[in-house]
Parts: sequence; C-alpha cells; structure tokens
Amino acid sequence: MYIGRFQPPHAAHLHTMRAALAGHGQLLVLLGSANLARSVKNPWSAAERARLIRRALAAQGVPLTGLHLRPLPDDFDAGRWAARVRAEVEGLAQRTGSARVVLTGFEKDASSAYLRWFPEWERAPVSAQGDLNATALRAALFAGEALPAWTPPPVAAFLQAFRATPAFARLQAEFQAVQAEQKARRGSGPRHEVLRLFLDHAGPGQTARVWLGRRPGPIGAGLLALPGEVLPPGAPLPVSAAVFDHPARSLGWPAVAHVVPVSAPPPGTRPVLLDSALRRPRAFFEDHAVILARLRTPAPGR
Repeated sequence: MYIGRFQPPHAAHLHTMRAALAGHGQLLVLLGSANLARSVKNPWSAAERARLIRRALAAQGVPLTGLHLRPLPDDFDAGRWAARVRAEVEGLAQRTGSARVVLTGFEKDASSAYLRWFPEWERAPVSAQGDLNATALRAALFAGEALPAWTPPPVAAFLQAFRATPAFARLQAEFQAVQAEQKARRGSGPRHEVLRLFLDHAGPGQTARVWLGRRPGPIGAGLLALPGEVLPPGAPLPVSAAVFDHPARSLGWPAVAHVVPVSAPPPGTRPVLLDSALRRPRAFFEDHAVILARLRTPAPGR
C-alpha cells in the first residue's frame, strides 16, 4: 500500500510504484485529500491524479494489472483518517484474498509520520530519489517557470495543457496571494479566525439548511465558505466555540478556526441544504465541509 497526495505524480512516486508492483504484484494507491477543492496545494482531483498515474506507468511499460487506485478523503483528524485507511485496506484484502499488508513510502518529514501509525503492517521504506518533490513542481508550474526535467512526460503534457485552463488562471492568482501571506507572517504564530454558523433546524421530514457565503478571493475565490473574519493579534478568543486547529487546514499561514453559533443569518450569506452541500465537499473552501460534517456527527463522548 502506498499513500500520498501525488499533486502531481512525479518520477520518485513512479519509482516506488514500479518497485511495489514488481515485488508484490498488488498495489493499493490511496490518493489523499480527495475531498478538497482545487487549490495551490491540491490542484487536481483524485480522478485526474489516477489517470495521470496510469498514463505515466503505462508509458514506462509497467503492466497495470494489480494496480488499485482509490480516493482517500482528508478528515484533518489522525484517528478518523487512519480508520479510513484501514477500511480501504481491509476491503481490498477481502476482495483479493490477500492476508499480508506491506506499507511503502519515503520518510522525508513530518508529513510522512503516518508510516508509523500502522504497527500491525509490515513496512517497506524506499530510499530518496534525489531532491524530487511535488511542492517544487507546483511552484514551477504556478510561477510560470520550466517544469523540472524529472517530470514524467505524460504528466508534463497534462500540466502544459492545464496552463491554458481557467482553473490555472485562478490558482496562479491564489499562488501569488499565498506566497505573499507566508512572507508577511513569517516568524509569527498561527492566526485565529472566527467562523459563524447559522443553521435552520427544519421540522420533521425536512432537511436542515446552513447559511454560507462565497469566497471573494484571491485565495479560494468562488468557493462556499462559513462567513467569518480573522481576529487581530491579542484579541480575546470566543468562548464556547468549536475549535479546529489542524496545522494543515489552512492554505496559507496556519490558522485556528473558532466556530460559533449565531442566532441570525450573517450578512452576505444564503441558505443551502446541509445534506446536499455535504455531498459536494470539493465545492468548499479549505476544511469548511469537514467542519460541518464533524459538527453534525461529533465523535463519541464529545
């Protein structure tokens, strides 16, 4: 099993996949952050990444028999995320009759800590393939620079075509805004933001509605979002708020969200059927769909 975001897949990813298929015959690739909207961090959907992986491996003459690609949503919660991973593995093991699970991947930084979260499985770590990383590839793409030489040809062709799309233009503006925010806040702690939640609790047989706004941009332009604002440094934090502080939840600088219920629809919002909205998580800004889902179905004992 190989877990990653593969945004986009590059030569080191393909090396790991080739080795896994050659050594074990079956490979489950879990495509992370599958529930998040297009952004500078996650520009491509799980379906797009799956197609790129298949094309790139096929171009290298790798048989695709035994390759299984599955989307993996991000819950911004280690326990929930690990449970999803185990469920995917157990489901495939039952379908294929496999009893042995081997987890592969490259331990590069804190983002690879999950490799140690599954002590019940064997581990097959891979060595570094030079200084290859998808972050640098995305930076070159959005900065308008030449793509690195280690970009697989099918991926390079896809990225060049992507540069001509409206989505790329939006993400390029977002990239510049994110870079500016990170530069301005460098050396400071996480920012705090208040998100206001107004729910219309419908009657029996009716679906609840949530009041949402649209992001003005440039970061997350046009995406559905809970209304709110960033608190100035030193401002008192809301009491009795639901706090969401995963370090990866924000696109720019790390942010802690304090979600507070309000008694009237916030200005600039409109009602959206809650269940319908949650069936479209990729229409939401950052982790706002995850926040709504978590508040609707809290963990046991909370």
